[in-house]
Amino acid sequence: MRLGIIAAIAAEARILAKVPISAGDLIHLPEGGMVLLSGMGANRARSAARVLLEKGATALVSWGFASGLLPGVSTGSLILPEGIVALDQSIYHVDPVWHERLCSLLEAYVRLYRGTLAESAVVLSVSAEKTAFFHRTGAMATDMESASIAAAAKEAGVPYMVIRAIMDEVKMVIPRSVLNSIDEFGQVHPLRLISCLVRRPVEITNIIHLGRNFHTARATLTTVVRHAGSNMLCPKDGTTW
Repeated sequence: MRLGIIAAIAAEARILAKVPISAGDLIHLPEGGMVLLSGMGANRARSAARVLLEKGATALVSWGFASGLLPGVSTGSLILPEGIVALDQSIYHVDPVWHERLCSLLEAYVRLYRGTLAESAVVLSVSAEKTAFFHRTGAMATDMESASIAAAAKEAGVPYMVIRAIMDEVKMVIPRSVLNSIDEFGQVHPLRLISCLVRRPVEITNIIHLGRNFHTARATLTTVVRHAGSNMLCPKDGTTW
């Protein structure tokens, strides 16, 4: 099996690639897998999944950060969902054998949650939005890319996994200054950020908090790579959906 990994933002991709990575760069990993930086959002993730499949990927991983929807799902928690709920209410299930292997290995090293992850069309930036989203979906976490990657994997008949670390827990506010200052690959434009902070200086505290959360979530994903390798225990026996 040849693993294809999709990361929405550059910081997520760099955990695997170990070098700076730009949009469209296809990085070949030491254990034979590939990682592609997609950019944020369902359409970009879907396109990246198709590129990896065309390049020979026989399994896909949605990799990176997620937002927590439950108080107990704290920053740095690892989310290995069993199911993914799309915006159209389609439900996708990860490969059960692969999923169990990963959970059995990693639960000794990180706070690990299974359950359900739900697709959001936008970044949920405040607690009220996350809580309302939980009540609509019952999911423990959310991101914008995993469902579209799951759909591409199902269409191609290849196994699929979601590996996500919580960066913003349910009570965390993502500052509007940050959202207005990043591009689709998660890169901050400094001058734009300074301009936003001039108008909203009260957000500096939340930006510092978000920075700490980023390092915590990144440490969790680094732990995953350290113990599961860059192939994420990808099945080699032809396991499919």
